Amino acid sequence: MTNKPMEGRRSFMKAAGAGMAASLSTIAGCLGGGGGGSEKSPMDIESWPPQDLEKKLVTWNWYDDWATYAKKQFSKDFDVSITNSGFSSPNQWYSKLQAGNSEIDNISATANWVERSIDGNDFLHPLPVDKMPAWKNITKRVKDVGTYQKDGKTYGVPESIVLYPLTYNTDHFDSAPSSWDVLWDDANKGKITMWDNSTVSCQIAALYTGQDPINPSDFKEIEEVLKQQKPLLKTYWGDYQQGMSMFVNGEVVAGPLTMGRTYMGKFQQNAPLNYTAPKEGALFTSDLFVIPKGAPHPMASLQFINWASQKKHAAKLFTEMGYMPAVNINDELSKEQQEFTKWSDSWKLVFQKQLSQKVRDKYSEIWTAVKSA
Repeated sequence: MTNKPMEGRRSFMKAAGAGMAASLSTIAGCLGGGGGGSEKSPMDIESWPPQDLEKKLVTWNWYDDWATYAKKQFSKDFDVSITNSGFSSPNQWYSKLQAGNSEIDNISATANWVERSIDGNDFLHPLPVDKMPAWKNITKRVKDVGTYQKDGKTYGVPESIVLYPLTYNTDHFDSAPSSWDVLWDDANKGKITMWDNSTVSCQIAALYTGQDPINPSDFKEIEEVLKQQKPLLKTYWGDYQQGMSMFVNGEVVAGPLTMGRTYMGKFQQNAPLNYTAPKEGALFTSDLFVIPKGAPHPMASLQFINWASQKKHAAKLFTEMGYMPAVNINDELSKEQQEFTKWSDSWKLVFQKQLSQKVRDKYSEIWTAVKSA
């Protein structure tokens, strides 16, 4: 696999601390989308497949290894030349849409950024999902979320489901920890870690204290428990590679880590790792394929979304990078991989909706106070 520094979902370092808070607090612009791109709209198609497919496609996709696969295979299947740009922060593509897009055809966009692109803005094309054969492959879990739908129109097709679980060492624990309180247990002092990320860490603390992580009722309690936890930690991790390495090297036995990095540690580094959603709940979100207004090659982009949502292509997202596609890919996986991707029906999963400005600001203030304590 290719490691691309500062690009891609794999090396998405802005999630650390204030970086994420800053990007999440970007004020949504009021400019309309478009700036010299094609006059065609995906909704113009009357039947599938789209006609007059353009011969070029410009994508912004941060799943870098999957994007490399897609660039080669889609080009072969449809004789379309693809240029892909990785990115480290959604604000990079969002600012281009604010300015008036005329170059990007397809974006892998996190759900809360899709929300702000259609809530008070007109940055994205609605998509004719009722005519797209692969729409039926999208799992109910993310189809029903609805944050990317407005006024009866659908503005994105889910690409992946991103879980923020509790990762743990299976040699240290006889069974999966049942509660986030494992990260506040004195018995684990020096063997646990937390993500240096104001939003995620404050939301874990909100879940631990029985609060709604999207709209908590007691910010003071969140700050107090995070300060209580700090002396128990081995360290905070800010870079995905750092977080995974601590688990792989046995330095820590429990803490938040992405499902993708847990997969890499388990299947590629042979580390005794697994993940779970504690009884208090765990957060998840989705990345979606979207077509921005002003896209110069909208028909090729639409065909690309349908192609990428086919099981054999979606499965590559998991086998290459360990991220769960928004498509049921069990038939494409080994028995061990199937077991790893299985999410219990008993898990309490909370979809990561766009936070209010007040909550984002308070989480940032809390994290600054905790880190300086």
